[in-house]
Amino acid sequence: MANDIIYFIAFCIFLIGASLNFRGIKTKYSLWIMVIGVLIDFLATIIPNTGLKSLAIGIEASAEIISGIILGVFVWTLFLGAVFVRLMGKLSLFYIIITVIKVAWFIDLILVMHGVYNL
Repeated sequence: MANDIIYFIAFCIFLIGASLNFRGIKTKYSLWIMVIGVLIDFLATIIPNTGLKSLAIGIEASAEIISGIILGVFVWTLFLGAVFVRLMGKLSLFYIIITVIKVAWFIDLILVMHGVYNL
């Protein structure tokens, strides 16, 4: 349960950074806010797999969970690409990639929550 909250907090932090960036408010800092959100999501996924049992969900693999994991890795990879695109100064492509990330990450959260709680 604690891990679920961490995933939602990470997503909300990312959304705050993306919103600030789209509005043109402190774009350098908003990119760092997005990095923090993605990093929290990444660590919340990786740390339980290294043996820290307090954050582990403890569920069996299902189609939703596996799809969510694949989509999560896609989101992380896409965000790395978005950072490089931003550093190259291609803002319109950066905004498109961030929008795709927001949608993919939301679908990822829904898939994982559905797989965990069989809603």
